[in-house]
Amino acid sequence: MSAHRSPAVARLKRARWIMTALVTVITAAAVLVFGLVAASIDAHARQTRAQDQAEQVAGGLARAIQHDDKQVLDLSTVIDDELAKGSAAVVVAVRKPGEPWKQAHTYQRSLMPDDTQISTLATQTEDHADGLLYQGSRFASTDITGRSVTVAGAPVFWNDWDSIVVILAGTESMADAGAHRILVWELIGGGGLLVLLSAAATFLLSGRSQRQALRMLDEHEQFLGDAAHELRTPLTTLKLLTESRPKPEEVQQTLAEARRLADRMARLVTGLLARARMQSGIAEPERTLLRLDQLAEAVAEEAADERIVVTAHPSVVVGDPQLLSLAVRNMLENGLTHGAVNRAAPVEVHVAEGRVSIRDHGPGVDPVMSASPFNRGAAGRSGRNGIGLALVAWVAQAHGGNASIEPAVGGGTIATLWLPPADITEGSPVAAHR
Repeated sequence: MSAHRSPAVARLKRARWIMTALVTVITAAAVLVFGLVAASIDAHARQTRAQDQAEQVAGGLARAIQHDDKQVLDLSTVIDDELAKGSAAVVVAVRKPGEPWKQAHTYQRSLMPDDTQISTLATQTEDHADGLLYQGSRFASTDITGRSVTVAGAPVFWNDWDSIVVILAGTESMADAGAHRILVWELIGGGGLLVLLSAAATFLLSGRSQRQALRMLDEHEQFLGDAAHELRTPLTTLKLLTESRPKPEEVQQTLAEARRLADRMARLVTGLLARARMQSGIAEPERTLLRLDQLAEAVAEEAADERIVVTAHPSVVVGDPQLLSLAVRNMLENGLTHGAVNRAAPVEVHVAEGRVSIRDHGPGVDPVMSASPFNRGAAGRSGRNGIGLALVAWVAQAHGGNASIEPAVGGGTIATLWLPPADITEGSPVAAHR
């Protein structure tokens, strides 16, 4: 379609891409924020769980540790405790006053910091306790392989023994970090898919929303093209008439021809505007009871051509008087134009039972155009066909009828406009339109 190559359509398509890009960016930003919040909440929850686990193990084992009458540390209860056999690493650090820390028991040592750091954490736990039994501490550190770990410490003091024991329990800084990584990848994959679906949906929906605008642009371009095509010849003729400098005795004839051309152009513009407005949904055809025979007689009288012969029978239809007049006038002009090869031959108009048939005695239907004589732009013997017949077909369709052109017996053509019969039980249309 012609409108699809126009700058207006290019701007619409550019707006479609811009709209898609904006919605995609907004969706991506929203998905990113949602993903970051979800990942942050999950990470915080897993870190809290890891910290609680480390504190639970350190505190529980601190309450289980004992020493015998000989001031020997009894680690059997610690070793056999279920807390010391789980996923958390355990280090039991012991120190006598003035001596360095010693590691009396370890479990999963690789998950804990190095020895120097263990001593530092034990000292910090002791200092933080300030003499209070089981006063726990929590630290963020790294194990001997460099991974982030959470270490919880709980001190144990005895009144009858001057040694100090610190239970250190360590876990990964994030509980079940593998599950968290899976969640992050799921958020990335799901978010990316959501952004793609949003972009595709926006592109499709914006395209659907622009269909009406594209159709109207196409109709606009078609209107301009039709108007330019149809008005070019009468305007050229009118220009020649005004530049011909007719003789005094030819002035009236020249003015009459100019008026005829002006009337023809006015009818063309009226028909084109009516079709464009109705096709775009701005207007609807008028629906009124009218006498088709009287309408055809009025159009034939306006044509003022002695070759026109009208045979009309009363025929009542429902339709738009202006559009039907335009269709009949176009059919009549087509008959007069193609019947001009024999100036003595009549152009016969017959009206009956919702039908207007116009017969000429011209060369007949061009075989090239016989398959689609009402198509706009169809080419025949005289070149490209205008939109006169195309408007006839459109008016017929707008009224629920049809139009046809067929060869006439004995030569020439018969153009017929048929409309559905009117229901006159509700009134008397004949009296209303006399």
